[in-house]
Amino acid sequence: NASDLDMGWAHHGSDAMRHSGKLAVVFLTLALLTLAQMSTCDEVSRDVTVLSLAAAADLASTQYGLSQCPGCREGNPLMGEPAGALAIKAASVAVTAWGCDRLRKAGHPKGAKWVRWGVAAVGGGAAAWNLRQARRGR
Repeated sequence: NASDLDMGWAHHGSDAMRHSGKLAVVFLTLALLTLAQMSTCDEVSRDVTVLSLAAAADLASTQYGLSQCPGCREGNPLMGEPAGALAIKAASVAVTAWGCDRLRKAGHPKGAKWVRWGVAAVGGGAAAWNLRQARRGR
């Protein structure tokens, strides 16, 4: 009985899960390094940091969920391969940060912040869903 975990690679075995877990750690580390400079950085850097943290939380919670739930699988068919999932997350961070920058340049700084935090909330929600599913074991 497979669950709809946000990003699951259970059919690839434990080696793929360890590999994708390392990728999530790299993503999170980069975001945290940027976060350390957030008080003095520009808005684009803030966008990338916040969005990367949300993406890393999603990736890491997926790995945890899959380790706790052997029957779980990825609910999104585009995210089935670890390297592909990381590429999609990185591209979504880049495109969203670019969109936020364009909004600011068009005179909509508040809109850019709403987009940044809205997209980050979706990533945080996915992470919370993954953890909930892992706790339930489905």
